[in-house]
Amino acid sequence: MERRKFLKYTSATLAAPFFFQGQWMNVLAQGSTSDILNTYNPDRKLVLIQLNGGNDGLNMVIPISQYDNLIKARSNILVPEAQILKLTDETGFHPSMPELTNLYKDGLVKIIQGVGYPNPNLSHFRSKDILMSASDSNIIVNSGWMGRLFSEKFPNYPDGYPNSAQPHPIALTIGSTSSAICQGELANYSSVLTSLSASYSNSAGNVSYPETPFGKELKYLSGMMEQTESYLSVVKSAAAKAKNLSTRYPSPGQNTLADQLKIVANLIAGGLQTQIYVVNLGGWDTHSLQVSSLSEKSKGAHPLLISKLSVAIDAFENDLQLMKKSEDVIGFVYTEFGRRIKSNDSLGTDHGTTWPAIVFGSKINPGIIGKNAVIPPVVGKSDNLELQTDFRSIYASIYKQWFNINDQTIEGLLGKLFPEVALIANNAVSIENPPVNSLRIWPNPVDDNASVSFTANGSLMQIRIFSIAGQQMESYSPQNYAEGYMQLTLELGHLPTGVYLLVLTKSGSSESIKFIVR
Repeated sequence: MERRKFLKYTSATLAAPFFFQGQWMNVLAQGSTSDILNTYNPDRKLVLIQLNGGNDGLNMVIPISQYDNLIKARSNILVPEAQILKLTDETGFHPSMPELTNLYKDGLVKIIQGVGYPNPNLSHFRSKDILMSASDSNIIVNSGWMGRLFSEKFPNYPDGYPNSAQPHPIALTIGSTSSAICQGELANYSSVLTSLSASYSNSAGNVSYPETPFGKELKYLSGMMEQTESYLSVVKSAAAKAKNLSTRYPSPGQNTLADQLKIVANLIAGGLQTQIYVVNLGGWDTHSLQVSSLSEKSKGAHPLLISKLSVAIDAFENDLQLMKKSEDVIGFVYTEFGRRIKSNDSLGTDHGTTWPAIVFGSKINPGIIGKNAVIPPVVGKSDNLELQTDFRSIYASIYKQWFNINDQTIEGLLGKLFPEVALIANNAVSIENPPVNSLRIWPNPVDDNASVSFTANGSLMQIRIFSIAGQQMESYSPQNYAEGYMQLTLELGHLPTGVYLLVLTKSGSSESIKFIVR
C-alpha cells in the first residue's frame, strides 16, 4: 500500500462526524439509521470498474456528428469515420469495441456524456481522491462515497465482524489494496482478494509495531490481511458452489480485467452476499503511442485497452445471464479524468477534463445521456470538453434507483442533492411489465433533446408542456398509442431556461413530471 494512501486511511479514524463539503456533519444529519435499514435494498450488487490513468473518451465514444472538426484536431490518432461502430447517427464506438456495441444494441448499456466536476484537478492522485470521496475539488474528504453509507449500516466495524447477521464481506476489492471508495469514518469496509487461491494469514502471532509511520503502515497492512482472512473461508465456499458458464472469457492472463470480473461472477453465482465489488484496469495514461502509427490508428495501446474493456464486460454480462443473476447486478465504468480534444505530437493525448461513463446491466435504462461535445474548427492544445453531468449525479442515481436510498440520506452522504440521471429502467421494473405510473423524462436538466417514457393503454393521449407559472408552452397533437411501454424524443432545448411541467393526459386522467431546461 502506498504510504500516502495509508495516511489518508488512518486520518479518517480521527473524526466522526466527518468534515465534508466545508462543514462538520454526520451522514445522517438529515435522516436516521432506521431510514437506511428500512429502505436500503440488500440484494443488489454494484460492480465498479476503475480505468486507472485517465481515459481518452473521444477515442472510445466518438462524436460522429463532429467528425469533420475532430479529425482536424487529432488527425494522427483518430480512426477513419467508416470504421466507427455506429450506436446512433450522431455517436459511435471505436472499432475495437464490437462486443460493447452489441450490448448497447441489446439494451444493456447506458452512456453518460461529459462526466466530471466543476474546477477539475488534473492530478491523477487528487482527481482519484475526488472521485472516490465525492467531494468538491477544493475540499479534502477522507471517507469514500460507499464507505460513508456502510459506516451507518455496520457500526463498530471491523470489531465483531464477521457475525451471524453479516457473515460475508461487505465489499470486496479484486486487487492488492482496499478501495478508497469503501473507506468509512473508522475503517475500510472492503476486503481484498488477489485470487481465489490466495491466503492472507498472519503467522507472526502477537507483534508489537514501532510508533513510526512505517510501523503504523505495517500494523494497518497486518490488520487488513487479518480482516480479509476472516472472510476468506466464506469467499472460497461461495466460489466452490458455482462455476463460470460463459465461454467468452479470454485465457487467464490475457485480459486482467476479464480475470477479475470472472471471479466476481463466480462469487455472485455462488451466493456471496457482498454488494460492492471493485475491479480495475491500468494503463490509460496515454501521453504517447496511443496508437501504433499514423497508418495503424485502429491499433495500439488505447485500442487494446478499450478492446479489453469491451471483451471483459461482454463475457461478464454473458456469464451473469447464463447463471440467471443478471437482474441482480449493474456495473459502472469510470476514470479519474478525460483527455484533451487535441492530440499531441507523440501520437497521444494529455490530461483533460470530462469523460464518458458507462453503466451496464439488464436493468439499465439504455441509451445515451447528454449530447456530443461541440468541436470547434480550430482547437487549441489546452482546449477541453465541456462538463455536462457531475459524477455525483451518477452516485445519487445509484443510491436512489438501485439501492433505494431516500433523498434525505443521499443529501447527508453527498453533502447536497444532485440532479438524478435515468440509470435504471422504470426503477428496475422490466420494460415488458412497466408500472402504471411510469412517466419519466431524461436527461433532467434538459439541454436539447429529451426522452420521455410512459405506459400507454391504447387510448388517445396528449403531451403538453407548461411553465411553472402555468402558461402552456407546447402542445403536441393527441395520438393513439398502442398498449404498452412507449418512449419518445422531444426537442425542448428552444425553451427558455427554467422549470417546466410535462403533463400527459389519457382517458380523463393525467400524469405530470417536473423538469428543468438549462
